[in-house]
Amino acid sequence: MAATRQDIYAEQLAAVPEFQALGPLFKSSAAVQLTESETEYVVRCIKHTFTNHIVFQFDCTNTLNDQILENVTVQMEPTEGFEVLSYVPAASLPYGQPGITYTCVALPEEDPTSVIGTFSNTLKFLVKDCDPNTGEADEEGYEDEYVLEDVEVTISDHIQKVLKPNFAASWDEVGEDYQMEDTYALSTVKTLEDAVKNIVDHMGMQPCERSDKVPADKSAHTLFLAGVYRGGHDVLVRARLALDDGITMQITVRSTDETAAEVISASVG
Repeated sequence: MAATRQDIYAEQLAAVPEFQALGPLFKSSAAVQLTESETEYVVRCIKHTFTNHIVFQFDCTNTLNDQILENVTVQMEPTEGFEVLSYVPAASLPYGQPGITYTCVALPEEDPTSVIGTFSNTLKFLVKDCDPNTGEADEEGYEDEYVLEDVEVTISDHIQKVLKPNFAASWDEVGEDYQMEDTYALSTVKTLEDAVKNIVDHMGMQPCERSDKVPADKSAHTLFLAGVYRGGHDVLVRARLALDDGITMQITVRSTDETAAEVISASVG
């Protein structure tokens, strides 16, 4: 069986001594570009979610043929509650050869429901000028830095999609021990189709029972979503949408874990 993208990441991360105590990898995000494509340094970020940590992987490429970068890290300024624990530098970035640096961040302990945030990022490194023809670098270098785009941690970084073939049975099985319910007016969308698409994209959960398809000429629709929250907790969402002057949504969240139910419910508001 071919290794999945996540299997490959899990193997790479397990080889880094600093990450061996983090437990199993829960989810890896798609790569996000943090620089314009034509800049001196090209950086993209992949978020790796563990049970209590996120490891940010920065794939870096130096596009300047008269420089070698050494001891390359991405210094992160996190949202309140998140804590940067360690940096794993890329030892050297010669011209055109991609390298990887990691930043490990602990998720908030005091308020386990605060799981989303914005991180500002600065690429820091030692520059050694070099001869483009021979690649020979100066012995002495100088410190420099380069400001990158922000990285967002969203609710979908904490959830894996899972398909429940029989949503009603799963709904009863999870039960109402940890159930949250709320009603919202969706002011930014005008159609049920747009509302459904926005909710699915935002939550990062799996639509069930083909409920992401809205039948034509309907003024009401129910969306069923299923997922697993990091730590292995089942999460189910039932969103009842009604189109009148605007769109209202009654959302009910059920989970096998109280924190997971609170996080998912709070992420909608």
